[in-house]
Amino acid sequence: ISPATFEKLAAHPNIVGTKLSHGIIDDQTLIAASPRIDHDHFYVFTGLGQNLLPVLTIGGVAAIDGLAGIFPRIVVRLFRLYNDSAAKGTTKEDIKAMRDLQFRICEGEKLVARWAVVGIKEALARMWGMGSKTGGRLPLAGGFEGGDEEWKKWEKTFQGLRELEEQFKAEGKEG
Repeated sequence: ISPATFEKLAAHPNIVGTKLSHGIIDDQTLIAASPRIDHDHFYVFTGLGQNLLPVLTIGGVAAIDGLAGIFPRIVVRLFRLYNDSAAKGTTKEDIKAMRDLQFRICEGEKLVARWAVVGIKEALARMWGMGSKTGGRLPLAGGFEGGDEEWKKWEKTFQGLRELEEQFKAEGKEG
């Protein structure tokens, strides 16, 4: 759907937003920053956590993201840090913290991009013991092709994300 079409759709009273699950940042910008869209009525979400910070900076409002299902506090922390810093005045320290979180999110998103729902289910099972790493309905049942060998490629990144998630939980903040 072209940005011009989104401008028309955004004018409809029953259409209040969109989730853009692609990485085409120029189209995202032409929608999220369009002066021809009433952004108090029409909201732009990214479907990709790896685009959260860039999309927030162009006028998007949040992410509806697979990695947030595994590590919600990390994704929410970036979201809140951006909004809090925008409200008070962004510092160099804020920018560094946001970049660092976005980097960590991008590392984890590589699994989501590669394996989609199968990867999310597998990571949830391996990281938190929720569900089954081979669970899911057909045709997604069975988990990763390559099983434990494939997981070894992701394990270090996901262990680091788990530690960060647990750190944020211990701080007593939900994000």
